[in-house]
Amino acid sequence: MVTNLLPVSFVVAILVIVAMAQNLSPKVEPFSPTTRSNPVTYDISAQLVFTAPVGTKVAHVWIVKPPNDAGQELLDFETEPKPTLEAPDPLYGNQLVYFRFDEPDGAQVIRYRLKVRVWELHWSLDPSKVTSYRKGPMTEWLRSESRIIVDDPRVKALARKIVNGSTEPFERVRRILEFIVDSMTYSHGECSLQASALHALIRRVGHCSDYHGFATALLRSLGVPARVVYGINPHKRRSPSHCKLEVFLPPYGWVPFDLSETDKVLEQLAKSDLPESVKARKRNEILRWLFSGFRDNTWFRVTTGTDFPVVPAVAPNPPVIRTAYIVCDDKILPDPDPANPNRMEFAWQLVWNSKSDKPVAYPWSLWLKP
Repeated sequence: MVTNLLPVSFVVAILVIVAMAQNLSPKVEPFSPTTRSNPVTYDISAQLVFTAPVGTKVAHVWIVKPPNDAGQELLDFETEPKPTLEAPDPLYGNQLVYFRFDEPDGAQVIRYRLKVRVWELHWSLDPSKVTSYRKGPMTEWLRSESRIIVDDPRVKALARKIVNGSTEPFERVRRILEFIVDSMTYSHGECSLQASALHALIRRVGHCSDYHGFATALLRSLGVPARVVYGINPHKRRSPSHCKLEVFLPPYGWVPFDLSETDKVLEQLAKSDLPESVKARKRNEILRWLFSGFRDNTWFRVTTGTDFPVVPAVAPNPPVIRTAYIVCDDKILPDPDPANPNRMEFAWQLVWNSKSDKPVAYPWSLWLKP
């Protein structure tokens, strides 16, 4: 049974939390691509299905409403049932949509539909123009977190070794990002699903969140603001969730980099039958494209940052919210990963359907064409 009727004390607590969240949400930092082109509109319908453990008294479910930014515009968003609460988180301002299920019995379903227009963004980044970050009100993007652990001596030592004494602002960033691409191996079978910097540091294997959580920790240890941003790839793939890295590079503001997708392309290139000279040329071209600053129109942002508090504060901070965060009493239901061939059991699942108003090509696949 689903109910939206809450105790008065609970409602009062929610109102206090919402007021705090609205007051504490940080100012939106610069996000300024040089060009915006190739808009595509996605019409998406989804069903979130979960089964609470037997005897669960209360199930708490959070999904996140996509924000508007320079690269996307949310045209429509609706859910069935209606949410119990909708409020920003008090740290980053992600728009949390919360559902409370009292005494859930059997499978529970949340249906939602959204329509979003997405653009392709280019920064045309000139490395010579990038300046160092000067200290200011951006401590949330330099902090050590539960998974993005910045103050581990191993992280700090590795970051210093990678930059090797370079003082050029962009060159330091470039060396960190290229190290991630060259040292990590992409795998859904051995990933953390939680943007774990230590998982990547120790095992050097994982999926997008491990690549970008690792990069975030290394950059923050050098005093460079960085963050993981989770979003959705509407085109067909085993799991629609996908994250990117954003690095604060004055005067360009926040610039996105997709290290895991770049690495997958480079690995396929290395295994190809192309002559070595052609492989070397293509690798350099791909890396120049990566470092120019680019965000594709086959992805849209859902959350910014990691390890943020949920509203209402009835559960621990999630390391990330990929598509949903579900807590039954005090038990966190594990994230499913349908792209992992070693995991066949799922506590919950997302049934996903997306239509676009025109054909759109996945940009990384274009590099593999002759």
